[in-house]
Amino acid sequence: MALGFFLSINCGKSQTLVIVPEPVVDQVSAISPEICLDSFLWIFPSNPCFWLKAEKDNTNAKTRTSLVYNLSSFDVEFPLGLSLEIDGTYFNLLKLGTEYGSQLQLVSDLPEPVALAISKSNKVSLSYTNRKETRNYNLSSGEVSDLKNYLAKLSSLIKAEPKLKIQK
Repeated sequence: MALGFFLSINCGKSQTLVIVPEPVVDQVSAISPEICLDSFLWIFPSNPCFWLKAEKDNTNAKTRTSLVYNLSSFDVEFPLGLSLEIDGTYFNLLKLGTEYGSQLQLVSDLPEPVALAISKSNKVSLSYTNRKETRNYNLSSGEVSDLKNYLAKLSSLIKAEPKLKIQK
């Protein structure tokens, strides 16, 4: 009975994509729900989570997609970056930023060729490397399905988003 209760509430895990107008930085963002790796029923995830963020530049309508990796604890080692293994080929992702605090957040570019490779793949692994070690996470078939779904929805959603009207 208790297990059914936890499954039914899904611990507040949202499955909706969020649109965020960001007029100060002249862009619109779309953010996917997070995917937590190797966690038990999304309760107290001890392993990292990641999500996707698509941004549309309000001045030229160019779009960019990022993978945001969130380590659930502070990492004392210097983070070097993220890689994705897609059907046996590794893609090193360009690090766009790192935020330190009670948790470590690493933002990496997810270029169009990598997104296309993900959409055609059934096997994806995520690697996080710091100065001391590399941690590899094989995504389950459900996580790969979610990743493909979020990529497709983010792309169409951000491209359809109208230009912000900003009074300067």
